[in-house]
Amino acid sequence: MTGALLLQLVAPAYAQQKTDPKEIHDKMQWFADAKLGIFIHWGIYAVNGIDESWSFHNRKISHPEYMKQLKGFTAKNYDPQAWADLIKESGARYAVITTKHHDGVALWNTKFGKLDVVKATPAKRDLLTPFFAAIRKNGIKAGAYYSLLDWTNNDYPAS
Repeated sequence: MTGALLLQLVAPAYAQQKTDPKEIHDKMQWFADAKLGIFIHWGIYAVNGIDESWSFHNRKISHPEYMKQLKGFTAKNYDPQAWADLIKESGARYAVITTKHHDGVALWNTKFGKLDVVKATPAKRDLLTPFFAAIRKNGIKAGAYYSLLDWTNNDYPAS
């Protein structure tokens, strides 16, 4: 009985916060007025030109075969300023990039494991910091997509 009482006392602390639409009106108006934004999916799935990391999830490729792409991810043609210039030229007002997709591979040197492009690929460098610097230099708002789901984690709720 004590456990149930404790749960009832703790549960409200984790309730979803309600946001007053008036508090975010200006942000939402900016987003509506922006009209065009760019969403960049980029990661090791670019090595073999397969469809993002869903190809593994949809069983088009085995997990070991999918992860072999780590060895080929060099980012040798990566030019974040050229990307930012192209985004600006397109008229986009914001850009969002995947920082870690469902495959668990981070595009920066994460301290939460060894599965990132700095430690696990020939790219051997943080790919996000220069991208965000170039985007901001061009006056474009920047966003980061980070997938909480991670197919390489043993705790992933596999289907």
